[in-house]
Amino acid sequence: MNFDKKFNTYDENAHIQKHVAKNLVKFLSEMGVKKRKKALEIGCGTGIFSKKFIESFLPSQLFLNDIYDVEKYLKDIKYNDFILGDIENIDLPRVDIVVSSSVFQWLKDFKICMEKIYKSSEELGFSMYITGNLKEIREHFGVSLKYLSIDEIVDILKSIFVKVEWREEKVEIEFNTPMEALKHLKNTGVTGIERTSIQKIRSYKEKKLTYRVGYFYCKN
Repeated sequence: MNFDKKFNTYDENAHIQKHVAKNLVKFLSEMGVKKRKKALEIGCGTGIFSKKFIESFLPSQLFLNDIYDVEKYLKDIKYNDFILGDIENIDLPRVDIVVSSSVFQWLKDFKICMEKIYKSSEELGFSMYITGNLKEIREHFGVSLKYLSIDEIVDILKSIFVKVEWREEKVEIEFNTPMEALKHLKNTGVTGIERTSIQKIRSYKEKKLTYRVGYFYCKN
């Protein structure tokens, strides 16, 4: 994970993250999430989801969090406070709703973090990448996060929250060349392929990347 080195190129290359952010906002609207709530966003990055969430839900208060100090990328976003730190290791403010887009696949202990969020908020809405995500990269380079399956995620959420709703999505992005696909990943900092051999990179033949995404809404 090289997000801290890639923020300058992130927004222009984050095609899937923008798509997922838009769909998460739509999903939360369909789940009946009300406007003007006190909200915490976990892993705000450069604010791709933050902007869409603010536009649709007009939070009364908004706390933004990230593991990296990204405040300089948030200058055009109206928020109350920035909380720097790994969400698994810091205290969470008490809010009405916690939201997060394209982040929770990085958690070391998903269940413990969900239990922590349950204690700090009435609602939770998030998207995360699931089993089968970027299968082309895993199959060629042997590099992949240990993604949870949709069933594993739902089982954990149902053991904690009273209400759990979800849906999943498969998104395929086509590139002109295999190198263009790899450059796209490199510029969003989401894989470890830069640590592989030049020969392995040159032998990569796929011009398509497959993303698998889960959208989730939970209520206490």
